[in-house]
Amino acid sequence: MSGVDRISALSNDILVHILSFLESKMAAATSILSSRWRNLWYSVSTVDLDDALFRYDKELFVRFAYAVMLSRDVTQPILNFRLKFEYPSCDECDVELWLNTAIQRQVERIELHSRITTLPIGILTCASLVVLKLEFLIVDRILTVHLPALKTLYLMRVVFAEDEYLGMILSGCPNIEDLQINYYSYFGLEFSPLAITFRNLIQMKLSVYDCKWGLLVGLLKSCPLLQILVIRKEKKSVSGLDPLNQCYTQTVPGCLSSHLRACTIKDFHGADVDIQFAIYILQNANYSIVSER
Repeated sequence: MSGVDRISALSNDILVHILSFLESKMAAATSILSSRWRNLWYSVSTVDLDDALFRYDKELFVRFAYAVMLSRDVTQPILNFRLKFEYPSCDECDVELWLNTAIQRQVERIELHSRITTLPIGILTCASLVVLKLEFLIVDRILTVHLPALKTLYLMRVVFAEDEYLGMILSGCPNIEDLQINYYSYFGLEFSPLAITFRNLIQMKLSVYDCKWGLLVGLLKSCPLLQILVIRKEKKSVSGLDPLNQCYTQTVPGCLSSHLRACTIKDFHGADVDIQFAIYILQNANYSIVSER
């Protein structure tokens, strides 16, 4: 059966689905294969832009990104939008325009990775968004957050211009199921967790420099169905309990006794306050396993 062209026997819908797993530059390159392939990539539901594939050539990357966004079939949605650039490859106005185009096409998943860009606030009111992953961005000038469909939120090394912005974002995601926050150094400082209830949150991962265990317990009160909790500590805790941390000995969040199955504390340094938090989890959780690494 050698030499049989099985790819050509596939329908256009299947070929478009296959192309959706490729970075946009690779998907566009298939247009040279034959006349049948020439326009297939215009209907792909994924836009995946990475300046590393252009050797960080700003002008070439921006031209290609606009070609991708403007050449697409306007009747087809953009379900997945991923943009990654390490260097000043494009201006913030370009990024905002591309993202707004994806939002208008009912985007469901956005991944944005940039060390130099302020988050376009239009993302925070996208009603169709289900997955939002942000890395190395600056969050500033937030007025409203309304993400009713969002189920997965990753904030990785995100810089908040104002401490209260984290609470504003979390408050606008009532149906969150999977939450990861990495390197937010002032976790809980300006966040009032009791004002928010995450009724669908099942998994939460936090990576913080200085964790206030009492505030974390307060956050757990707002997560009645939480099953998996992972905490990575980037800094040794101060030995001894301060008044703020003593609050966790006085009350038990409902998720501990009913749903929590695993609690992992990574980079555990053995400070008194950390040990007492681990003991608190073991004493109050019916199903929980505490893993100290």
